[in-house]
Amino acid sequence: MAPNDTEPADVLKHSAPTRNFLCPLSANEYGIEFLSFVIQDYDSKKVIFEVSRDRPLPIDFSMHDAMDPDSLRKINYELSEDFLRLPKISTTLVFCVGQEPLTDFRMIERHYFRDTLIKSFDFSFGFCIPGSTNTWEAVYCVPPMDPSLIDDMIAHPYETSSDSFYFVGGKLIMHNKAFYKYIPETNAGCKSYETKYGAKSESKSGAKAQAKESKSGAGSEAKAGAKATPGAKAQSKEVADDDVWSKETDYY
Repeated sequence: MAPNDTEPADVLKHSAPTRNFLCPLSANEYGIEFLSFVIQDYDSKKVIFEVSRDRPLPIDFSMHDAMDPDSLRKINYELSEDFLRLPKISTTLVFCVGQEPLTDFRMIERHYFRDTLIKSFDFSFGFCIPGSTNTWEAVYCVPPMDPSLIDDMIAHPYETSSDSFYFVGGKLIMHNKAFYKYIPETNAGCKSYETKYGAKSESKSGAKAQAKESKSGAGSEAKAGAKATPGAKAQSKEVADDDVWSKETDYY
């Protein structure tokens, strides 16, 4: 299959991480740029992860090869184990688009532990106006995970990974890979992210995404619809599958 022939239905069938990238860097002909991404503990509003142009991630030279431009599409994340355990998480993504309108902008993200699919998300941002900056915020309950799986993921850093696929009008325009390390929280009085980010709370810049989890087969996709307008707040509804991570629960 040629890279640009990859369709959403194809990546939704993946049960393990891809070996290669499914489209070239040049496929992003719409000039989409991600400006910031924040994860918060919904109840305390404490930031547990943040990346932006003002707060970039440290460069991991083990991941980047000057002779391999695809290395720019790989990233290592270090997250608190609370990311796996907190009952509610909120996420805020800010992105801008170039001078062409985006029709049916869609992201499919497949999460794996080693070669086993553990979670899948399918978000639709709908239409984006040319030259716009858009905010999408989701507030949701974190599905309970099997404690032994959590322990295994913490004990084996960067063996948890994800493939993120971005489509416009059904055409694959971006494919990124991420690898995750979860930091054990050994000090109940001060979380690792409080040391890093302080006790600040991020103001809510987007509309809350509403979703309800439904039962389905393992590895089936979560779907969300979002409408983004210039400088406006995006709204979405998410449905997540009932797989090895989760049991039926409500999202808010």
